[in-house]
Amino acid sequence: MNLNINTEYTTNILKQLQLSQELGITINYMEIPIFIKRVVIEKTEQRLSGFATKRNSKFDFDDFKIKFLCQHEIDCVNNYKSMKKQIEWISGRFVVKNMVKQLVEPSIELSDLQIVYREEGSPFLDKFPSINISITHSGNYVAAALCSTGKKIGIDIEKRDYKPAKSSELGSSESFSNSFMKIAFTQREIDSIALKYKQGEGDGAEIMRRWTIKEAFLKYIGRGFNEKLKAVEVLDDKILYNGQEVSNIMINSFNIDNNYLLSLIYG
Repeated sequence: MNLNINTEYTTNILKQLQLSQELGITINYMEIPIFIKRVVIEKTEQRLSGFATKRNSKFDFDDFKIKFLCQHEIDCVNNYKSMKKQIEWISGRFVVKNMVKQLVEPSIELSDLQIVYREEGSPFLDKFPSINISITHSGNYVAAALCSTGKKIGIDIEKRDYKPAKSSELGSSESFSNSFMKIAFTQREIDSIALKYKQGEGDGAEIMRRWTIKEAFLKYIGRGFNEKLKAVEVLDDKILYNGQEVSNIMINSFNIDNNYLLSLIYG
């Protein structure tokens, strides 16, 4: 569903996942190439072509058709070494700030709102610290969640197209002993995934679903990259943290335009 924000720069850019209103959680997502085309001026848009593989560039207010960054944020983004990181960082702020304007404070100037970070690395809004947010990006997509009811939240988005092995090789844990699987999952998780395949219930999307749940949970607990991935296990739709089952949380996963998968943890 397109957001009804009264500005030409956000109409038809931000999309919203349908969640129960009682949750008090909103998730918006956006295609980064469309953001570049609609919000970045034409001269700068040409410079950003192929941004995923380029080195960093210098940005200023005049690069955008609408002012949504402050000077401090311009300075921060110009310190990143890759253009991919710069674009992800900028587009994440565009999504969050427009969500705040729509859902929290319509009169706020976007450039007056900043996203800052706690000591452990979790983001929060400088003017609304009691409102919980979570930001994620992968490939051509960026997404953000906002909760105004006090629930802790964490989200993660990834492409669905992971292929673990040829179908003739599936059914044993050895089939999943590549570097990605060993980095992302414990042996118990790999055994569980292999069993799913043996039973004819496994696919690459299921592997990426588990991955997004792990990443979303780390954001939910406010640890992000400050915790080891293998400290979190996803087994039979249950989350274990440091070997102990986590209670009082909910897991939701969504398909995004058939190519991406997004998971939400809240509680």
